[in-house]
This record gives sequence, C-alpha cells and structure tokens, in this order.
Amino acid sequence: MTGGGRAGEGAVALFRQRARSVPGRAALEYPGGRLTYAELDGRARALAAELALAGVRPGDTVGVTMERSPLLPVAVLALWTAGGAYVPLPASYPAARNRAVLREAGVRTVLTDREPDPDVLSGSAGDAVTCVRLTDRTLRAPARPPAPTAQPGHAAGPEDLAYVLHTSGSSGAPKGVRIPHRAVVNLACGLQHVYGDLDGARVLQFAPFTFDVWIWELAMSLLSGGTLVVPRADVPLHGPELSRILRELHISHLSGAASLVATLPEEEPIPVTTLTSGGEPLPEYLVRRWGGRVRLFNAYGPTEAGVCATMGRCRPGQGTPGIGHPLPGVSVHLLDERGTPVPDGEPGEVHIGGPGVGLGYLDRPAETRRHFVPDRFAADRPGRLLYRTGDLARRLPDGSYLFLGRIDAQLNVRGYRIEPGEVEAALLRHPDVTAAAVTATRGAPDGSVPPPGPDGPPPVGGTDRLTAYVQAAPGTTVTGAALRRHLAALLPAHLVPSSFVLVDRLPLTAHGKIDRTALAPPAVRRCTPQTRRDTTGPGRERDVAELVATVLGLAEVAPDDDFADLGATSLDMIRIQAAVTARWGTRLAAADLMDARTVRRLAALLDRTRNGARGAGTAPPGAARAPGHPLPAVRTVKGGFK
Repeated sequence: MTGGGRAGEGAVALFRQRARSVPGRAALEYPGGRLTYAELDGRARALAAELALAGVRPGDTVGVTMERSPLLPVAVLALWTAGGAYVPLPASYPAARNRAVLREAGVRTVLTDREPDPDVLSGSAGDAVTCVRLTDRTLRAPARPPAPTAQPGHAAGPEDLAYVLHTSGSSGAPKGVRIPHRAVVNLACGLQHVYGDLDGARVLQFAPFTFDVWIWELAMSLLSGGTLVVPRADVPLHGPELSRILRELHISHLSGAASLVATLPEEEPIPVTTLTSGGEPLPEYLVRRWGGRVRLFNAYGPTEAGVCATMGRCRPGQGTPGIGHPLPGVSVHLLDERGTPVPDGEPGEVHIGGPGVGLGYLDRPAETRRHFVPDRFAADRPGRLLYRTGDLARRLPDGSYLFLGRIDAQLNVRGYRIEPGEVEAALLRHPDVTAAAVTATRGAPDGSVPPPGPDGPPPVGGTDRLTAYVQAAPGTTVTGAALRRHLAALLPAHLVPSSFVLVDRLPLTAHGKIDRTALAPPAVRRCTPQTRRDTTGPGRERDVAELVATVLGLAEVAPDDDFADLGATSLDMIRIQAAVTARWGTRLAAADLMDARTVRRLAALLDRTRNGARGAGTAPPGAARAPGHPLPAVRTVKGGFK
C-alpha cells in the first residue's frame, strides 16, 4: 500500500494498535454505558470465539440484521477478528430483497439483535442458516479467553473481504460491492491526514448501517483513537432534534449529506468543530452558513472506491464548492471516451485508483470487467485496478477537482445513488403497468424549478425527488397510492418515488427508446380557497392543509391523507416542522409530528400544544435533560448469545 495506508494490516490490527496505546480511553459510548478500548477489544474477541463455534470461518460472508446500536461495532469487530465479512440485511427492507441478497452473497450465518425473520431465512438455498442473536449481555459480560477453535489469531488481513454493500442496480436487482480491508485502513489513515489528530474526537454514529458512511464513522473514531457515540435508536437525527443531540452528547465530528446539513438550525449553537458533507453536491449557501463557524469539508467517493476518494476544505467566498484533492494513496484520472487523459480544465470521466478500490461486484463478472479496468498508470504494481465512476469532473489549477455531474442515467437523490432501471423493473411487475420511466425532479411550491448554484437554499418543498411516469394497460385504472404500496413491498424506502405521473403513452426517441428529456415535470399548483373548502374542515384544518400542500408541492391535501402516502420524505417532514414554527411559533417534537401526519391530527396537535395540553408522557419540544442525567438504558433481552 502507498500513501495513507499501512502495508500488511487489516482494520482489526489498526484498532488493536489503538487499544494498546489508549486502553482506558472511551471507545464506545451509548445510552446507559460506555466501553473503553481495552473492554471493546475484549468483547470483540469473546464474540469472535462464539462466532467460530457457531461455524463462521475465515472468508465467510455473514448477514447482519441490526439497526443503529452499540452492538453493531462490537459485532463488526468480532466478525473481522474471526475473518468474516458483513452483509447488511436491514429489518426495514422488504423481505424479498433481503432474501435475494442472502442468496447471492452465500450467507450461512446471520447476526441479529431481534427475533429472526422467517420470511428472509426461508429464502436461503442449501444448508440452513444459523442465527446468532446478540443481547446487551454482549456489552456487559466480562471478556473471556477465546476458545481454541476460534482461530483468534486470524484477524482479517488487507486483501481479505471486509464487507459487501448492495447498491441500486441498472439490471433491476441490487448489486453487491465487495470491499477489502485495505480500503478501510486507507480510509482511516487518509482521514487522519486530512483532519489531523483524531485522538479524543467524539463522532456521532449517524449513518444507516447500509450506507458506507457508517464505515467512515468507524474509521474516524475506533480506528483513529476517537470515541464513537451511539444515540438512542428512537431519536430522529435531523433538524432541531439533531442540533439538541449534538449538544447533549458533546459531538465534535459530524458527517452527512448536504440535505442533512441544511436542516441544522442556523441560529442554534452546536459543539461540532468538524462538519463533513458528502454523497450529494454541497450548495454554496451552506458554505456561507457554516464555513466560517466550523471546519467544513466536502467529500467525494463512490462505494466501489472505499467510501471517499477526495476531500477539500470549504470556506465562504471561494465560489462553487469543489470536491478537493485525492486522499493519500488515492489516484484520480480524468479520461475521455477513448481512455486518454484530458487536459487540465477540460471535463473527463473520473477514474479512481489506489488501495481503496474494491474487488468488483458479487457474481457479476461482465459488469465487474466493465467498471473495474486495469490501472495502466500503475505499471509498477501489476494487478491494480481503476474504478470507472461514470462521474464527470474538471481538474482545477491548484490540483483539486470540481464535480460536474453524471455521464449515464444514474440518479443521486438525497445522497443515495439510484439506478432508475431497478425502480422501473419493480414497477413493471405490477400487473396493470405496461411501461415506466423514473427520473429525478426538483419542484418548488409554485411549480417552478429552483435555480441551481449559489442563489440560496431551495424554497420550502424544493428538493430532489424520484418521480415515476407510468403507462397503464388499456382499460385499467392505476393509482399512485396503489403503486406506492406495490413498490414498498419490493424496494427500500429510498427507492420508492415521491410522485407518480400517469400518462397515456411515454414519449419515445427516433430509436424507440424512452425520451427522458420529453418527460414533463409533475404539475404543481398552490391551493385555492375553494379547494381548501372542498377538502378540509374549518379553521385550523384549512390553514394546516394549505401549509402541508405548499411544502409537498401538491394541489390539495384532504384531512385524513397520510403524508407518507402522499410521498412525503423525512426531509419533507422537517420542512413541515419548520413551516409550522415559522407560521405559528410552535416547535413540535419530531416524534409528535411523525405520529400526527394527517391534516386533521396535526391541527388537533397544534391546538393542544398551544393550549398547553400536551399528551401524557410527551416531553416538551427540544427539552434537554439535566446535566449528568443518563440516557435511558438499552432494552435488555435475556439470554446473551442464542
């Protein structure tokens, strides 16, 4: 390895270096407890022994069905100690998708912190799947010497597989990206180079386990001498609630997509000293808002290249934010369609090389050969690969890069890379759908498209959304609600479009392909007083209906329409929360807003809140705990390992 990596090391070796140098430092903090580096190392070794006894062998892929939890880092370190690699199987994803992932990855063991889902396990082929259920005893139990059969000395090396993440696939099925340990180690060392000393950094465990930013958080904390802080699983991590959590847990380092950063209230102080945006373009207005208050970085990198390839510090007044310079050990080449380097200042396709590049796609040799090509710029290192990203960029005079967009049809919505073909294939499984096209649209409340670039934040309701254009079979009637229910049973929530447009016929090019440039944006108009009288009750309900319709960019909202059924995303709920505060001066707790997600219930909640008659057991919005008051304990499940 070169640059920021360390030859011959896997992620476990890097963690144990930290455990030896700072054994008494807090490695993991969570509701009701903490583990030092020495304690975490002991718990991981003990669990690795249990996994070996359960049949996990070096090179095995192991499914992990757990949400945000302090058990997650323990489980991953234990898997790596036993030589295995993890494959996320989120309980929130449809069982059919998890079954497909389980079969493709050859998973024979699943780690879970809940009752296993028989609908998922029934999809395995061959031998039965072994479930290892973890409880909070994993965190409390004293470390035990590993069993002789646990192969405790194997701890995975740099070329061993660390994890498999499934991304959206153009063929209609998710594709598994295989990432080795050298990529994780290079990321950790690269972040230490960019950020400086991370000893003592307090990193919020924010990202979903299915998102590779989770590895970023692990690299920035446990592999770098910092503390990984896990908040309560039921706390919404966005907007004012996130701001409160940052203060309450004294977080110094936070990473997230620009759309998340945009939800942080500008007027509320936060303890964060280092804020990193990635996964989607960083608007200039956010640099103006935060670049002078914290160290603000913009990061770029696909899953296939080890989470992050380039990073750059962003300051106000520098113009359009760039994506910075390559991390140590990473090479970036801008090539034209013939594979020839383009001159500086000219756009070219981003090709990434170095130890962060993955091992290709799981059981997809043709697609692997198409995207992972020989690195002819590393002639002294035979076998090295370049990953063809499909992204366009321009190299600037100072050697940094400016992201320009995509070459192909792949979409980026709220930080998720989405292949339209996967959503379209799922739509075509509906018996009444004959053709479908999916694209990203940006809509403002008045139906206009907000200007890009530095002209300020998008208006309320103006955000990138997935929109599906659907052609139904003659004589059939298909509704958006029915299509949303159909897709929810097949796809994760971030792949379900927010809007459905029913068309008589999709526009075609001269070659008979769908003409995506001819797809009209969804019609959006403001509610009229007559519409409000027809669709809502009197008084407060009319006002709430107008506000929600404006935020969601809809013509009308009926009193009992569930906002989720109307396509509202979590960011839309944040905008509704902010609009309520701006309109009535009432700050609603995010959990209360999620419970009251119809016009009728939201209007009743506002009346109760303004009259001081909140529901029993509901804390005042934004209320912080008294200093020193512990967070609620993790739910205890008897039995330890099962």
